[in-house]
Amino acid sequence: MYLNDFPGHQQLKLYLKKIVHEERVPHAMLISGKEGHGKLALALGLAALLQCETPQEMSACQTCKSCLKMQKLIHPDVHFAFPVIKHEKFKREETISTHFLEPFRSFVLSQPWGNIQDWLSFIDGSDKRANINVAECNAIIKNLGLKSFEGKYKIQIIWESEMLGKEANRLLKLIEEPSPDTIIILICNNANLLLNTIRSRCQIINVPPFSDNDLESYLTENFDLPSEGRSEICFVANGNIRKATELASNMHINDSERLLNWMRAAYTGDPESILSWLESIANEGRQDLENFFNYVLHFFREYNLALTERSTDNLRLSNDEKSSILKMQKIIDRSKTEALQKRISESVIGIRRNLSIRILLMQLTLDMHKILRSEAHDFVT
Repeated sequence: MYLNDFPGHQQLKLYLKKIVHEERVPHAMLISGKEGHGKLALALGLAALLQCETPQEMSACQTCKSCLKMQKLIHPDVHFAFPVIKHEKFKREETISTHFLEPFRSFVLSQPWGNIQDWLSFIDGSDKRANINVAECNAIIKNLGLKSFEGKYKIQIIWESEMLGKEANRLLKLIEEPSPDTIIILICNNANLLLNTIRSRCQIINVPPFSDNDLESYLTENFDLPSEGRSEICFVANGNIRKATELASNMHINDSERLLNWMRAAYTGDPESILSWLESIANEGRQDLENFFNYVLHFFREYNLALTERSTDNLRLSNDEKSSILKMQKIIDRSKTEALQKRISESVIGIRRNLSIRILLMQLTLDMHKILRSEAHDFVT
């Protein structure tokens, strides 16, 4: 992706083009922002402009040898580091990004707005924990210590850099005293999760959410949707282009309906309904299940806002989700909502600790039954 192809963020793109044109690009940059703000795509656009052989009006020409290689993510002087799981041919402590480079290229080209969960699903690792290890840090140091092959710069992009953890200190000297014409671009969702020793030595670029207008323009260009449908998607996505794309593609599971079915089963306590719901979800990967729980927590945060405002007008939810809220308000008050949120948050931790999914879901559903039935009401379907 080139900067000119990147939707929205006009001021940020202009700034990046300017520092490249004036040759004032810092040797270490930290591109930070929430999920779906397009950080990786922005970094790739910057890398393409930096390596372009014949830039025109502060934009990549898109036709030179370097640009064509960047289109395929095969430029020899643009290196990638990202979270990985154990490769079948290597020990976990020896597995590095190079072993997953081909699938990573395919992933980014097919899902430019994808997140870490999408990446793990892409390599069939949804039920595994990924990280960036010591061997990866050593490989980064080695790559950037070599001469460039053909580009003006040696560029290292570290995606999901907060997963470096304490190993990031291994890169401290490299960031402080880089070799000539070296640019390191770290990408993260939360800069505060990076070690302060690293963060303080980088120029931080905060990427804001997309505006609703930018999202609507993107959807108009890439999806055949009615105007009303685009507007609702933009409202629900709340600046997250990944979520907007997911909704527009209709590839996601209807989490709203799944949550409503779960609440019905938990409220009635009917064993057959509970087991049926468990069977429908228990075989999903841990990461997919964690994603669903995070959706549920988001839903209840919006639910609490509806209780406060006594209206669903300002909620970042779809019309179906707002209808679910109206049904739930008959039996779920604020105290019950907070109790449900607490138990679901605890269950997210349980997923990360590799507890049995079936036991975890069953216990959670039974606890939800107790919370929901703490007072006598009828659940309206």
